[in-house]
Amino acid sequence: MSRSPAPRRALLALALAAVALAAWAVGAARGAQRHIDALVVTAAPLPASAAGPAGHAIVLPTVPAPRPTPPSGGPAPLTLLLLGADRRPGERAIPRTDTIIVARVDPAARRVALLSLPRDLWAPIPGYGQNRISNAFLWGEREGPPGAGMALARATVSDLLGLPIDHVALIDLAGFAGLVDAVGGVTVDVERELVDRRYPTLDYGTTTVRFTPGRQRLFGQDALAYVRIRHPDSDFARALRQQQVLLAIADRLRERGHLANILAAEQIADALAGFLQTDLPRDQIVALAWALRDLDLGSVERYALGEADVSFGVDADRFAQTARPGAVRRLAAALAGEP
Repeated sequence: MSRSPAPRRALLALALAAVALAAWAVGAARGAQRHIDALVVTAAPLPASAAGPAGHAIVLPTVPAPRPTPPSGGPAPLTLLLLGADRRPGERAIPRTDTIIVARVDPAARRVALLSLPRDLWAPIPGYGQNRISNAFLWGEREGPPGAGMALARATVSDLLGLPIDHVALIDLAGFAGLVDAVGGVTVDVERELVDRRYPTLDYGTTTVRFTPGRQRLFGQDALAYVRIRHPDSDFARALRQQQVLLAIADRLRERGHLANILAAEQIADALAGFLQTDLPRDQIVALAWALRDLDLGSVERYALGEADVSFGVDADRFAQTARPGAVRRLAAALAGEP
């Protein structure tokens, strides 16, 4: 009795489908690599000092060499400066950084910690003296070569915290909204009703935005509004929402699964092209993403310089904030995992 060829045909079809899927994944990965490479910016080497306004010396570090890989073969611990720029679509002006988050990532220890700093925090900016920390990127980019804005922001935050910062990533408003859409939206739990009747639109107008309490899925523009609103509470509460959504993006990627993320890698990277810059090499981006793929997001440590940690007003600038003695050092030690 001869065996039916149907099972063999089914196995052949399955094998071909697997090959096609693998080829698609490889193609997507290569496409994603090209897009990621387009996001990586290396600051041009500078002389030991460059002339800033009124002859001040601007000392900008060059991009550090990658740290040696630990014996286990996993990625080394990294401290990353995450910046959110207020650049609107179509703008050519150099933006300020309204969002400033320092992330400490230790894949071997399965530890991630986040520290948010207020944009109006008064801090020493190399070459410029004391000013709002959000001006560092703007001034560095305006006065220096490509990548100097990230370098000056990194130097400023590193000096403030007394901690080395390895790399910087900067994303603007359109890039953030595009990223959220590319991962299929994010789920957040809104603790209380939030109503902002003076929410700034991308065309420099204002509108009213409202978020009702409860767990809900947010897509691009709504997620952007959620991390930008501040009139219902404060900049300090907004910083905590930004951390919340950052973790929600990570949770969404984990929820989708490894295969879905591999297949969508090109789409995600494409959504960021032109809207995100980083000096983190592509290989390290991929290695970090893989090493932290199963991280328990509930274990992520979240810190912020809060309203009780600052005093308001510097000279005629009543919105500028000065950190109270010991506040920054205490948070920097927590971020670094010091006892």
